[in-house]
Amino acid sequence: MLELLQACWNLVAGLVVSLWGLVVTVSVLAGDVLLHLHTDAPRLEGLVVGVALAWLLLRRDRHPLLRVLSAPLKLVLDVLDLAWDQVVEVASDGWNIINGSIRGAVGWCWGKISSTGSWVMNRLRALKARLEKAGE
Repeated sequence: MLELLQACWNLVAGLVVSLWGLVVTVSVLAGDVLLHLHTDAPRLEGLVVGVALAWLLLRRDRHPLLRVLSAPLKLVLDVLDLAWDQVVEVASDGWNIINGSIRGAVGWCWGKISSTGSWVMNRLRALKARLEKAGE
């Protein structure tokens, strides 16, 4: 009977040691992959992080733990969205101001040129009329 208990104990201890070895091996593999991504492939690391964050945001309503984990990310995304809206609005307003000022300046210059041309043509017509009157 003691031998049977010893055999069962050896089985349980062997399984625990094997599972611990598996956990350690998988952890070392994950660490090596993360180190490789961080040092040799930073763009791929960014892609993996982006996909993981997108996955987290897509599934945030399904589990309370995911909701807690994604709350700071959601806050950051909301702030970035507001900042982007403000940048677009400032750029649009700046473009409208610059465009309006340029159009106003060009319109003013064109108006001066046009009025000067009209003034010269009126003077030439008046001179022509006086010359025709003097020639008769």
